[in-house]
Amino acid sequence: MMINKRKKLLTYDELLEKFPNIYFEDAFSVFEEKTPEMTQKARLSKKITTGYLLKFLQDNNLTRKIICATAPDIPDDLVIYYRDLVPKALELDRLALEKWYARFDRSVNADPSDVRILEKYLKQINDQEKD
Repeated sequence: MMINKRKKLLTYDELLEKFPNIYFEDAFSVFEEKTPEMTQKARLSKKITTGYLLKFLQDNNLTRKIICATAPDIPDDLVIYYRDLVPKALELDRLALEKWYARFDRSVNADPSDVRILEKYLKQINDQEKD
């Protein structure tokens, strides 16, 4: 999350104005592991989770355009930029993404197609918009 000098979260427009090329997710960005094999395995895992995240975003109209029509099958170098998402996606990022990704830290067997956490928080965001 980006924070300005007043310790207040930036709005979507402020974020894009200050950081026009900031990315939401990069399918290839992983830390180098102890061995090349482990690094390759981490990259594959990251690509798979990014693919399901993108599919969720596109299926729920949180993107401004179709970023990858074949999601969750995505290219290795896919990058999702905030400018390609609607403002509601920033709210989802702030509320849910860390929790969704934490599942993969807790269990190597976590299913990346299980987006119930994302659905729960998107529903919460949509309900708040109705009020």
